[in-house]
Amino acid sequence: MAGGARLRVTALLGAVAILVSWGFSGMAEGDARSRALEKSLEKGGIAAEDRGQIQRAAGAAVRAGIPDREVEGLVEDCVEAGFPAAQVVRVLSLAAQLSLEHLPLESFTAKIEEGVAKRVDPERIVQVAERRALMLNRAKRIIDGVLLDGAPVRDGDELIPDIAEALEAGRQADELQRILTGSFEEGASVGEIRRKFFP
Repeated sequence: MAGGARLRVTALLGAVAILVSWGFSGMAEGDARSRALEKSLEKGGIAAEDRGQIQRAAGAAVRAGIPDREVEGLVEDCVEAGFPAAQVVRVLSLAAQLSLEHLPLESFTAKIEEGVAKRVDPERIVQVAERRALMLNRAKRIIDGVLLDGAPVRDGDELIPDIAEALEAGRQADELQRILTGSFEEGASVGEIRRKFFP
């Protein structure tokens, strides 16, 4: 084998070895997550037939870009609060959707953590979290609308949780869009815009 060909083969084998090691590393991390979640679910009294469903939803949330630790923490919060398996899956599915849409997950999980801390009924917590997820989507559409109208949007993503909160408080979408358009055109800071949402 010629020297150049040997070098190419060696480089190719090295690349394959790296890819294989990454694959095994990812599998090992997935296995570790599965074992940790299984232990948490078993400890929380989740029935064996429901654990697989939650594990699959947790895996999907990780693939959507949510770090393992955050997924595990979310599941633990839900289990500790006595969520039925279907609601745990619903929460994980919503979290995955928000992550895929690059919406601020912290604004969603904060609602769950708040409800759990206050020992609110699980069904009510899920309803509040679902509403926050819906408002985050509406907030993103408002920011996109301002951008498409030609206003010089700056740090718009930072304002999404605030817009969602303002919508929940009863502010109208067109009113918020006018505030944002005027504020961006004036060069207002994020803090100044937030104060206009909640005068």
